[in-house]
Amino acid sequence: MPTTRKIAQVAELAEKLSRTQLTLVADYRGLTVAEISDLRKRLREAGAELVVAKNTLTLIAARETGHEELEQLLTGPTALAFAYDDVAKAAKAVSEFNRGPKKLTVRGGMLGKNLLTGDVLDQVSRIPSRQELLAQVLGGISSPVTGVVGVLNAAISNVVYVLQARIDQLQPAGEQQAA
Repeated sequence: MPTTRKIAQVAELAEKLSRTQLTLVADYRGLTVAEISDLRKRLREAGAELVVAKNTLTLIAARETGHEELEQLLTGPTALAFAYDDVAKAAKAVSEFNRGPKKLTVRGGMLGKNLLTGDVLDQVSRIPSRQELLAQVLGGISSPVTGVVGVLNAAISNVVYVLQARIDQLQPAGEQQAA
């Protein structure tokens, strides 16, 4: 008989699964409490969160939300990372955490309703973040405009130089020295 606590945990997991864009499934064996806290902090800064949950409860929540493919990733101690906004930023946070002595084993995950293998994490982490993409788009838009402004400024400056040279040419030599 399910307890009210387990029912609440399943409901919470189902809610997280329904609104997440990226779900990473990892084995956290070998991590200390301090390391897990560090990973949670990094993910929180990236707009994501880390949850350690029982596989059976996660599976029930996954079935409720149409994420049945997660079942094949739910073996052994499982930590779930939910990225709600910036998928690439969360994947980068996990990749950066895993640099050095690799302790967190990413089994895979789901991007939307698509199952991902652990290798895909590196590929997703290389995707520029939303802000980086916006900066690239704005840079691409502004550089031609900047070029046009530069050409127009140069043309105006050239006209001014030609007019000044003509003024200097028309003035008698004595007036130029006084000016």
